[in-house]
Amino acid sequence: MTLLAFIRGLPDVPSVVEINVRSGPNTAYELRFKVPVGSADIPVVDARADDKGANLNGKVYQWLQLRFPNGQSGWVRDDLIEISGNGIPFGYPNLFTRTFAFSLTRAASFSQPAPAAPAAPAPVAAAPVPASPAPTIQPVGVVQPVGVVQPPAPAAPVAPAVPVAPVSPVSPAAPTPVTPAAPAPVPAMPSGIPTAIIKTQGAANTRTGPGSNFPRTGITLPRNGRYPILEVQREMAGQQYRWFKLNNNGQFLWIREDLVTYDGDTTSLGLPGDLYPSPMKENYWWVRGYNMPPNMDTGLVQHDGWDQGAATGEPIFAGPNGGLVVKSFQCTKCTEAQPNTLSQGFSLGDSRIFNDAGWGNGYGNYIIVRYTNDQLPASTRSFLASRGFGASAAIFVMYAHLQRRLVEENVVVGPGQQIGTCGNTGNSEATHIHLEMRASASPNFTGWFNVRSGVMDAVALFKR
Repeated sequence: MTLLAFIRGLPDVPSVVEINVRSGPNTAYELRFKVPVGSADIPVVDARADDKGANLNGKVYQWLQLRFPNGQSGWVRDDLIEISGNGIPFGYPNLFTRTFAFSLTRAASFSQPAPAAPAAPAPVAAAPVPASPAPTIQPVGVVQPVGVVQPPAPAAPVAPAVPVAPVSPVSPAAPTPVTPAAPAPVPAMPSGIPTAIIKTQGAANTRTGPGSNFPRTGITLPRNGRYPILEVQREMAGQQYRWFKLNNNGQFLWIREDLVTYDGDTTSLGLPGDLYPSPMKENYWWVRGYNMPPNMDTGLVQHDGWDQGAATGEPIFAGPNGGLVVKSFQCTKCTEAQPNTLSQGFSLGDSRIFNDAGWGNGYGNYIIVRYTNDQLPASTRSFLASRGFGASAAIFVMYAHLQRRLVEENVVVGPGQQIGTCGNTGNSEATHIHLEMRASASPNFTGWFNVRSGVMDAVALFKR
């Protein structure tokens, strides 16, 4: 897994549209060329401290040597870039999401002597290097309010934009999905081995390479099968999922990250091992993920959370460090016999539902739990800090479409406490949980829609 750089420039100075690339790790070195802000996926080949000790408030700048798509290389200061991937060879940690490089501290043992003063090189063209054609990597992050909802395909209607956040329908499924029969037993992996566990409703397809543009292998992996993870790469298109290279008894196969969860020591692969487990632990399957700008797949409906399917009544649990229930809503129009809008004659995604508090604005029965900064995993705190959230930040998680709520507002829930059961209430066509996450700079909850600007991919907090 490669350490990659993204040219962020100076976000507070939008007039800066290019940054300098130099021949060594200090501003006194020759300016070789300029590169546009927004250039992405640039491999890092070396890292050194500023060789003259230049610093900001006592923190010495680090310089990263980058290799650009046209074969040129040069040094860029760490306050101008974000990085992601395997940072260990350069003294950084593994970074599962793009992080402001200056906010990180390189291990002292990786500080290297400054290079000798460069000999006068042959002149290098100073033409700006165009950005990589691949979209900017930004798997998760703060999303501003969305004004227009992408129209769905005719077979999967979705509500138009309304004043409240719509809940997208789940992918078509039987009204009462039943977990398929257990597959043939797969030997457990030795403790500590990075392992992927298949979390599809049936068998999962695999591909010959790390992307949906690679052909299928024709080999499917059974639900709950466990396989060693050999490598992780990020796809450079669409929603930019990570892909896992698996060992299936000597066959090397690739599978997309949303079809699996993982355990074992995954830090060497850039996968954080401290995230919350799925709220339904084992007996669930993946339905659909987060699909919002800027990495939105326009071929799919807009969706601001995760959908995980399960049998009706499957227990749902709070995070492993506990939390506070800030909202517990009982859908007044959901009944035992007719729990969802379809059963009461509405079409899926009817805009009237999203303006109707009786339906929970489409969420049905739901619970919102607040997790304060001290209750979050270290990797999540680091992610929030990289997005400008301070030590008082909190994450609010909605658990929607519940069959039953087992906690009321202002209840402090213990670590891993059951808070509800999986259901099919509100704007829903099959039993599932809609898991939606929003970050806030303040732990004070003033309403779900008041933290709309903090909506982000739940992959920053949860394992799939």
